[in-house]
Amino acid sequence: MFRWIKFYIELCFLKVAPQDAPGSKNAFYISVFCYFLVGALIIGINQDMIKGVFLSGVQTALLMFLANLVLWIKKTPERYEQTMSALCASGAIIGLIALPIMSVLNSGNELGVDTDAVSFGLIIWLSLIVWESIVIAHILKHSMDIPIMAGLAGSFIYMYLSITITVRILKVMSISIS
Repeated sequence: MFRWIKFYIELCFLKVAPQDAPGSKNAFYISVFCYFLVGALIIGINQDMIKGVFLSGVQTALLMFLANLVLWIKKTPERYEQTMSALCASGAIIGLIALPIMSVLNSGNELGVDTDAVSFGLIIWLSLIVWESIVIAHILKHSMDIPIMAGLAGSFIYMYLSITITVRILKVMSISIS
């Protein structure tokens, strides 16, 4: 287990490529579950936990669908488990780092936290988004044998879709609840 964690931390720092991952169905299942769990916790900071679980499930399914789609288009579906393991494990690791930052940002106004501290938190949060985009681009580059800029474009497309779908679902949920 420690070998997997070490590998995925190194992946987050672009020191290894996803194809070097220890191949295992367990790594796939554990990384997808961790991605889902961390996503639910992050969303649960701003929403109730039921919405967090639901939306994290939607985001996880979206990532699985898009990874499957692009690997199918690229005619490399055999890379699916390693690609998903890499995407989910790295997303979970970066999400764990973002979790306390998001918590502080969410409670900043309620607690009367200094605006400079909130601004600093936002800079860190935006830095994490950029970092995650670069990690996703790195994974896509290796998984699909594409240039890094194409991987970065894919990363931004995924993030845009994820945010757009999440916001639309939240709007629908708030309309149906009220």
